[in-house]
Amino acid sequence: MTDDLLQAVERYTRTQVAADGLTQTSLPGLTLVRTPAPSKLEHALVRPLLCLVLQGCKQVSIGTTEHRFTAGDSMLVSSNLPTLSRIVVASAAAPYLAVAIELDIPLITELTLLNPDEPITQIERAQAEHELKDAVRRLVQSLDRPHTFAALKGSLLREIHHWLLMGRHGEGVRQLGLPDSHVRRIARAVTLIRSDYTQTLSVTRLATAAGMSRSAFHQHFRTATTLSPLQFQKQLRLIEARRLLQAGGLTASRAAFEVGYESISQFTREYSRLFGLPPGKDRLAARRR
Repeated sequence: MTDDLLQAVERYTRTQVAADGLTQTSLPGLTLVRTPAPSKLEHALVRPLLCLVLQGCKQVSIGTTEHRFTAGDSMLVSSNLPTLSRIVVASAAAPYLAVAIELDIPLITELTLLNPDEPITQIERAQAEHELKDAVRRLVQSLDRPHTFAALKGSLLREIHHWLLMGRHGEGVRQLGLPDSHVRRIARAVTLIRSDYTQTLSVTRLATAAGMSRSAFHQHFRTATTLSPLQFQKQLRLIEARRLLQAGGLTASRAAFEVGYESISQFTREYSRLFGLPPGKDRLAARRR
Protein backbone atom coordinates (compact mmCIF):
# COMPACT_ATOMS: atom_id res chain seq x y z
CA MET A 1 0.00 0.00 0.00
CA THR A 2 2.81 2.41 0.90
CA ASP A 3 4.49 1.52 -2.40
CA ASP A 4 1.27 2.40 -4.24
CA LEU A 5 1.15 5.78 -2.45
CA LEU A 6 4.83 6.39 -3.25
CA GLN A 7 4.23 5.63 -6.93
CA ALA A 8 1.16 7.89 -7.03
CA VAL A 9 3.08 10.84 -5.53
CA GLU A 10 6.11 10.20 -7.75
CA ARG A 11 3.93 10.10 -10.87
CA TYR A 12 1.88 13.17 -10.01
CA THR A 13 4.85 15.36 -9.00
CA ARG A 14 7.00 14.37 -11.96
CA THR A 15 5.48 17.14 -14.10
CA GLN A 16 3.59 19.24 -11.55
CA VAL A 17 6.31 20.15 -9.06
CA ALA A 18 7.26 23.83 -8.58
CA ALA A 19 10.75 25.25 -8.18
CA ASP A 20 10.52 25.05 -4.38
CA GLY A 21 9.70 21.34 -4.53
CA LEU A 22 6.07 21.79 -3.51
CA THR A 23 3.06 20.74 -5.55
CA GLN A 24 -0.07 22.57 -4.43
CA THR A 25 -2.99 20.39 -5.43
CA SER A 26 -6.57 21.38 -6.24
CA LEU A 27 -7.48 20.51 -2.64
CA PRO A 28 -6.47 23.38 -0.30
CA GLY A 29 -4.19 22.05 2.41
CA LEU A 30 -3.02 18.99 0.44
CA THR A 31 0.60 19.44 -0.68
CA LEU A 32 2.89 16.93 -2.36
CA VAL A 33 6.65 17.34 -1.91
CA ARG A 34 9.41 16.30 -4.33
CA THR A 35 13.01 17.40 -3.78
CA PRO A 36 15.87 15.92 -5.87
CA ALA A 37 18.74 16.96 -3.55
CA PRO A 38 19.44 17.73 0.12
CA SER A 39 18.25 21.19 1.10
CA LYS A 40 19.56 24.01 3.28
CA LEU A 41 18.08 24.78 6.67
CA GLU A 42 14.65 26.39 6.46
CA HIS A 43 12.75 28.25 9.18
CA ALA A 44 8.97 28.13 9.16
CA LEU A 45 5.94 28.56 11.38
CA VAL A 46 3.94 25.45 10.59
CA ARG A 47 0.18 25.17 10.96
CA PRO A 48 -1.26 21.92 12.38
CA LEU A 49 -0.59 19.23 9.78
CA LEU A 50 0.18 15.60 9.07
CA CYS A 51 3.23 14.73 6.97
CA LEU A 52 3.86 11.24 5.56
CA VAL A 53 7.44 10.67 4.39
CA LEU A 54 7.55 8.20 1.51
CA GLN A 55 11.17 8.38 0.36
CA GLY A 56 14.36 10.04 1.58
CA CYS A 57 14.88 11.63 4.98
CA LYS A 58 14.00 14.94 6.61
CA GLN A 59 15.48 16.38 9.81
CA VAL A 60 13.17 18.61 11.85
CA SER A 61 13.96 20.59 14.99
CA ILE A 62 11.15 21.89 17.19
CA GLY A 63 12.52 23.89 20.09
CA THR A 64 15.40 21.85 21.53
CA THR A 65 14.12 18.52 20.19
CA GLU A 66 15.43 17.08 16.91
CA HIS A 67 13.66 14.41 14.88
CA ARG A 68 14.57 12.45 11.75
CA PHE A 69 11.79 11.16 9.53
CA THR A 70 12.47 8.49 6.94
CA ALA A 71 10.36 6.43 4.53
CA GLY A 72 7.23 5.16 6.25
CA ASP A 73 7.33 7.68 9.10
CA SER A 74 4.50 10.07 9.90
CA MET A 75 4.99 13.47 11.53
CA LEU A 76 2.20 15.32 13.31
CA VAL A 77 2.48 19.03 14.04
CA SER A 78 -0.37 19.59 16.47
CA SER A 79 -0.08 23.35 16.92
CA ASN A 80 1.35 26.44 15.23
CA LEU A 81 5.02 25.68 15.85
CA PRO A 82 8.27 27.28 14.70
CA THR A 83 10.37 24.61 13.03
CA LEU A 84 13.89 24.37 11.63
CA SER A 85 14.11 21.66 8.99
CA ARG A 86 16.13 20.36 6.09
CA ILE A 87 16.03 17.40 3.76
CA VAL A 88 19.14 15.32 4.40
CA VAL A 89 18.66 12.34 2.06
CA ALA A 90 17.55 12.93 -1.55
CA SER A 91 18.91 12.49 -5.07
CA ALA A 92 17.80 12.83 -8.67
CA ALA A 93 17.38 9.06 -8.88
CA ALA A 94 15.57 8.81 -5.53
CA PRO A 95 14.07 12.23 -4.66
CA TYR A 96 12.63 13.05 -1.26
CA LEU A 97 8.88 12.42 -1.53
CA ALA A 98 6.21 13.28 1.03
CA VAL A 99 2.55 14.16 1.48
CA ALA A 100 1.46 17.02 3.77
CA ILE A 101 -2.16 17.51 4.84
CA GLU A 102 -3.27 20.52 6.90
CA LEU A 103 -5.58 19.47 9.71
CA ASP A 104 -9.21 20.58 9.69
CA ILE A 105 -9.85 21.70 13.28
CA PRO A 106 -13.69 21.96 13.04
CA LEU A 107 -13.77 18.44 11.59
CA ILE A 108 -11.56 17.17 14.42
CA THR A 109 -13.90 18.80 16.94
CA GLU A 110 -16.91 17.08 15.35
CA LEU A 111 -15.22 13.67 15.30
CA THR A 112 -13.90 14.11 18.84
CA LEU A 113 -17.39 14.76 20.17
CA LEU A 114 -18.78 11.81 18.20
CA ASN A 115 -16.20 9.31 19.44
CA PRO A 116 -16.10 8.43 23.15
CA ASP A 117 -12.71 8.75 24.79
CA GLU A 118 -12.17 5.03 25.32
CA PRO A 119 -8.82 3.21 25.56
CA ILE A 120 -7.51 2.01 22.20
CA THR A 121 -5.43 -1.17 22.07
CA GLN A 122 -2.03 -1.37 20.40
CA ILE A 123 -3.54 -3.66 17.75
CA GLU A 124 -6.22 -1.08 16.99
CA ARG A 125 -3.62 1.70 16.78
CA ALA A 126 -1.51 -0.35 14.36
CA GLN A 127 -4.58 -1.01 12.23
CA ALA A 128 -5.40 2.71 12.26
CA GLU A 129 -1.92 3.52 10.88
CA HIS A 130 -2.53 1.06 8.03
CA GLU A 131 -5.97 2.54 7.30
CA LEU A 132 -4.63 6.11 7.47
CA LYS A 133 -2.02 5.49 4.78
CA ASP A 134 -4.58 3.68 2.64
CA ALA A 135 -6.97 6.65 2.82
CA VAL A 136 -4.15 9.07 1.88
CA ARG A 137 -3.23 6.77 -1.02
CA ARG A 138 -6.79 6.82 -2.35
CA LEU A 139 -6.95 10.62 -2.01
CA VAL A 140 -3.71 11.15 -3.95
CA GLN A 141 -4.64 8.62 -6.62
CA SER A 142 -7.95 10.43 -7.19
CA LEU A 143 -6.15 13.68 -8.11
CA ASP A 144 -5.82 12.44 -11.71
CA ARG A 145 -9.57 11.72 -11.91
CA PRO A 146 -11.37 15.05 -11.44
CA HIS A 147 -14.92 13.64 -11.21
CA THR A 148 -13.91 11.00 -8.68
CA PHE A 149 -11.88 13.56 -6.74
CA ALA A 150 -14.79 16.01 -6.57
CA ALA A 151 -17.15 13.28 -5.37
CA LEU A 152 -14.91 11.64 -2.78
CA LYS A 153 -12.51 14.27 -1.41
CA GLY A 154 -14.79 15.24 1.48
CA SER A 155 -15.38 11.68 2.66
CA LEU A 156 -11.69 10.79 2.24
CA LEU A 157 -10.58 13.80 4.32
CA ARG A 158 -13.09 12.81 6.98
CA GLU A 159 -11.74 9.25 6.95
CA ILE A 160 -8.13 10.50 7.22
CA HIS A 161 -9.00 12.60 10.29
CA HIS A 162 -10.87 9.67 11.85
CA TRP A 163 -7.89 7.33 11.52
CA LEU A 164 -5.60 10.06 12.88
CA LEU A 165 -7.74 10.19 16.03
CA MET A 166 -7.63 6.40 16.30
CA GLY A 167 -3.87 6.08 15.70
CA ARG A 168 -0.73 6.81 17.67
CA HIS A 169 -1.14 10.56 17.10
CA GLY A 170 -4.68 10.42 18.48
CA GLU A 171 -4.13 12.21 21.79
CA GLY A 172 -2.38 15.18 20.21
CA VAL A 173 -5.07 15.47 17.54
CA ARG A 174 -7.85 15.12 20.12
CA GLN A 175 -6.52 18.10 22.08
CA LEU A 176 -7.00 20.21 18.95
CA GLY A 177 -10.64 19.16 18.86
CA LEU A 178 -11.54 19.94 22.47
CA PRO A 179 -13.02 23.47 22.46
CA ASP A 180 -11.68 24.37 25.92
CA SER A 181 -8.32 22.59 25.84
CA HIS A 182 -5.13 24.55 26.48
CA VAL A 183 -4.03 23.78 22.91
CA ARG A 184 -7.19 25.36 21.45
CA ARG A 185 -6.93 28.38 23.76
CA ILE A 186 -3.32 29.04 22.77
CA ALA A 187 -4.33 28.54 19.13
CA ARG A 188 -6.70 31.50 19.47
CA ALA A 189 -3.80 33.69 20.60
CA VAL A 190 -1.60 32.37 17.79
CA THR A 191 -4.33 33.25 15.27
CA LEU A 192 -4.33 36.81 16.63
CA ILE A 193 -0.53 37.06 16.35
CA ARG A 194 -0.62 35.72 12.79
CA SER A 195 -3.27 38.23 11.71
CA ASP A 196 -1.71 41.26 13.48
CA TYR A 197 1.97 40.29 13.53
CA THR A 198 3.07 43.73 12.27
CA GLN A 199 1.44 45.44 15.28
CA THR A 200 2.56 45.69 18.90
CA LEU A 201 0.51 43.12 20.81
CA SER A 202 0.33 43.24 24.60
CA VAL A 203 0.47 40.04 26.62
CA THR A 204 -2.78 41.13 28.29
CA ARG A 205 -4.57 41.22 24.94
CA LEU A 206 -3.20 37.82 23.95
CA ALA A 207 -4.04 36.27 27.33
CA THR A 208 -7.57 37.64 27.05
CA ALA A 209 -7.95 36.07 23.61
CA ALA A 210 -6.86 32.76 25.12
CA GLY A 211 -9.14 33.15 28.14
CA MET A 212 -6.24 32.82 30.58
CA SER A 213 -4.44 34.83 33.22
CA ARG A 214 -1.13 36.40 32.13
CA SER A 215 0.96 33.90 34.11
CA ALA A 216 -0.99 30.85 32.91
CA PHE A 217 -0.89 32.16 29.35
CA HIS A 218 2.91 32.57 29.40
CA GLN A 219 3.35 29.04 30.74
CA HIS A 220 0.99 27.32 28.31
CA PHE A 221 2.14 29.38 25.32
CA ARG A 222 5.76 28.34 25.86
CA THR A 223 4.71 24.72 26.39
CA ALA A 224 2.74 24.72 23.13
CA THR A 225 5.19 26.65 20.92
CA THR A 226 8.58 26.43 22.75
CA LEU A 227 8.76 30.26 22.53
CA SER A 228 7.50 33.28 24.41
CA PRO A 229 4.76 35.30 22.64
CA LEU A 230 7.31 38.02 21.79
CA GLN A 231 9.77 35.48 20.35
CA PHE A 232 6.97 33.87 18.35
CA GLN A 233 5.93 37.19 16.83
CA LYS A 234 9.56 38.05 16.08
CA GLN A 235 10.11 34.77 14.22
CA LEU A 236 6.90 35.28 12.26
CA ARG A 237 8.04 38.78 11.24
CA LEU A 238 11.49 37.58 10.18
CA ILE A 239 10.19 34.60 8.22
CA GLU A 240 7.75 36.85 6.35
CA ALA A 241 10.49 39.43 5.73
CA ARG A 242 12.67 36.71 4.24
CA ARG A 243 9.84 35.65 1.94
CA LEU A 244 9.40 39.27 0.80
CA LEU A 245 13.13 39.65 0.18
CA GLN A 246 13.48 36.45 -1.83
CA ALA A 247 10.17 36.37 -3.68
CA GLY A 248 9.00 39.97 -3.72
CA GLY A 249 12.30 41.63 -4.59
CA LEU A 250 12.04 44.23 -1.81
CA THR A 251 15.02 45.97 -0.27
CA ALA A 252 15.97 45.03 3.28
CA SER A 253 14.70 48.33 4.68
CA ARG A 254 11.35 48.04 2.85
CA ALA A 255 10.89 44.44 3.99
CA ALA A 256 11.69 45.46 7.58
CA PHE A 257 9.05 48.19 7.59
CA GLU A 258 6.50 45.92 5.88
CA VAL A 259 6.65 43.41 8.75
CA GLY A 260 6.58 45.99 11.54
CA TYR A 261 10.22 46.84 12.34
CA GLU A 262 11.05 50.48 13.02
CA SER A 263 14.82 50.01 13.40
CA ILE A 264 16.78 48.70 10.40
CA SER A 265 19.80 47.92 12.59
CA GLN A 266 17.67 45.82 14.94
CA PHE A 267 16.07 44.06 11.97
CA THR A 268 19.46 43.27 10.41
CA ARG A 269 20.85 42.01 13.72
CA GLU A 270 17.90 39.72 14.46
CA TYR A 271 17.65 38.53 10.84
CA SER A 272 21.34 37.57 10.83
CA ARG A 273 20.98 35.76 14.15
CA LEU A 274 18.08 33.64 12.87
CA PHE A 275 19.16 32.93 9.29
CA GLY A 276 22.95 33.09 9.56
CA LEU A 277 23.38 35.89 6.99
CA PRO A 278 22.40 39.58 6.86
CA PRO A 279 19.35 40.31 4.66
CA GLY A 280 21.23 41.50 1.57
CA LYS A 281 23.64 38.57 1.47
CA ASP A 282 20.85 36.10 2.16
CA ARG A 283 18.87 37.45 -0.78
CA LEU A 284 21.91 37.14 -3.08
CA ALA A 285 22.51 33.58 -1.91
CA ALA A 286 18.87 32.71 -2.65
CA ARG A 287 19.19 34.15 -6.17
CA ARG A 288 22.30 32.06 -6.82
CA ARG A 289 20.46 28.94 -5.68
